[in-house]
Amino acid sequence: MTRDKLWQARTETHPDRAVVTLSGELDLTAVDQLRDLLTTTLQANPVLDVDLSQLTFLDSTILSVLVAAYQNATAAGGTLNLINPTGHVHRVLTVTGILPLLEPDTTEATPPRSA
Repeated sequence: MTRDKLWQARTETHPDRAVVTLSGELDLTAVDQLRDLLTTTLQANPVLDVDLSQLTFLDSTILSVLVAAYQNATAAGGTLNLINPTGHVHRVLTVTGILPLLEPDTTEATPPRSA
C-alpha cells in the first residue's frame, strides 16, 4: 500500500449476502469512497457483512459511515453486520457501543441443546 492508499477493499458476492473485506487504515480520507462502496453494495445485496479482520485502524468519521450504512440498510429491509474486528478496531467499536449494534445476531443460528 502506498501512502496515498492506506486501505483496500475487496467485495465478494454470495447467493445470500455480500462480503466487503476492508484492510489497512481507514480515516477521514476514505469517507467518500467507503460510503459509496457500502451504498452500492447494499443496493445490489440487501445483506452485507463487513469483514474487519484485516483492518488495523479506523477513526470516528468511519464509525459514522458504518452506522449510516447500517441505518440505510435496515430502513430498506436489509442488514449490515460487522464481523471479525480485532485489536484497535475491536476496542474502538466496543468502547463506542457500536459493535453490539452491528454484530451479526448469532442467537438464531445456535441450535437448542437437548437435555
